Amino acid sequence: MIRTIIVVRAAIGLAAVAFAAGCNTPQVSANTRTDTPEDSAEQVMFGARSVLAAGGVRRGEVSGDTVSTFDAATRFEFRGVHAVFTTTLGRPLGMLTARTGTYRVGTAVLDAYGKVSIVSDTARRRLEGTTVRYDVTQNRLSSDSAFVATAGTRRLSGVGFTADPGLFAVKCARQCTGSLGQ
Repeated sequence: MIRTIIVVRAAIGLAAVAFAAGCNTPQVSANTRTDTPEDSAEQVMFGARSVLAAGGVRRGEVSGDTVSTFDAATRFEFRGVHAVFTTTLGRPLGMLTARTGTYRVGTAVLDAYGKVSIVSDTARRRLEGTTVRYDVTQNRLSSDSAFVATAGTRRLSGVGFTADPGLFAVKCARQCTGSLGQ
C-alpha cells in the first residue's frame, strides 16, 4: 500500500491531510494557486548568504533577509539584499543594499531592485538608483535607469551607467550632468 500526502492551502494557512490510498491511485495536489512567487518556491531560507564567483574567482558575497529558490535552485529571489564586492584577494571594494534582488546561477548575474545603494569601501563614493545589475563574470555594475553618484562634494547624475564594484570609474550613458572627477 502506498501512502499519498495531499497538501491543501487554506486561507488561514497550510493544512496537511494524509490518507492511505491503493497502489494505482495517482498523486494529486489540491494546491493550484500561483498568485505569488512564494507559492511556488522550492525552498525559503532566512538570513541566507552565498558566494559570488565566476570561473573559480571569488568576487564577493550576497545575502538576504529572506531568500526563495526557484527553477531547480538556479534562481534565487532575495528580500533585503546585501552584497559585498571584493578583490580577488578578498579585500572589500564596495557594498550594495537593495529591497529586492534576483540572482541567476547560469548567467552569474545579480539584479537589484527598489532603492539600490552602492557605497565604495576605498574611493568614498556612493551611487543610488532604482535598478542595478552586477555581472559577476565581467565584474561590472550597470543600469539603464536614472542614478545619482557622489564623491565628496562632486555629483554625477544621468540615465544609465557602467561602473566597477569599487566605483573608481563610473561612466554615464545619457542625460549626464556633473562629474565625479579623477
